[in-house]
Amino acid sequence: MFNKQNIEQIKVSKITGSLFQMRIETDFDMEEMRNSIYANGILNPLMLKKQGNEYLIIAGHRRLKAAKELGLSVVPAIVYDKISDREGAIKGMVDNLNRRELTPLEQAIGYKKLIEQFQFTQYELAQALGKSQSIISEYVRTLEYLPHQVIKAVTSGIITFAHARVLLRLKDEDEILQLFEKIIRENITVDELKILMSRRANLHNLSRKRKELELIGRILEEYSLRDKTLQNYWKKEILLRKSKIGDRLQVDFRNSRDLQIKLKKLLNVLQTSQTQIQV
Repeated sequence: MFNKQNIEQIKVSKITGSLFQMRIETDFDMEEMRNSIYANGILNPLMLKKQGNEYLIIAGHRRLKAAKELGLSVVPAIVYDKISDREGAIKGMVDNLNRRELTPLEQAIGYKKLIEQFQFTQYELAQALGKSQSIISEYVRTLEYLPHQVIKAVTSGIITFAHARVLLRLKDEDEILQLFEKIIRENITVDELKILMSRRANLHNLSRKRKELELIGRILEEYSLRDKTLQNYWKKEILLRKSKIGDRLQVDFRNSRDLQIKLKKLLNVLQTSQTQIQV
């Protein structure tokens, strides 16, 4: 609870600027805020930084806007006389996080602004906010790497931030946009998207393996034309098997010694051709 002795009544006209803002306002949010203040007053005081004879708002942007729209002349506030902009920005972010008023997208915007405007490292920001560095990193990357169409759709509520975080697994922008359009077209849920991404990854790995084995097959075919030992093995005891569940290289052998000889021959050929394939 707030200590009432620390709360001052500040003239709205004296609050002239904002120290830090990450909120995305909607008409619904503001209507709800206005109704609450009209019925109950401002229950949670604003946080302000004193700057000369005026004040900068640290936290409580929507409360201030609603108060102005309702014609209030003063608002309750906790005033900080001696606080740096950097400290004030962190206080504002912590206040919003503690009251769970920020959407995931607004959190991401806040993290990014703190890093850019106040030169926080991701580690410093994580420590100051009590968050894991991996969360800070993922949220910031979502804003930095996803196409603007995706971020715009999250902002307008067409898809969720959770959708965006899953899309972040893709590296290619065209792939991201194709899947983004599919999400909207087919109304895909986050869980369905995760399953779809898992299937895409499995197909990608299968396709990559198939291409690598096809290259191995071409190399072995080429070398068998000039290597008599390999010629005796290739397509007889060393085979490339194709199937619906995945291609594989098969080595038939009679005993451990026979297996060692064939594997050594295979490795020698592939190592000689290492510029063509990584083994």
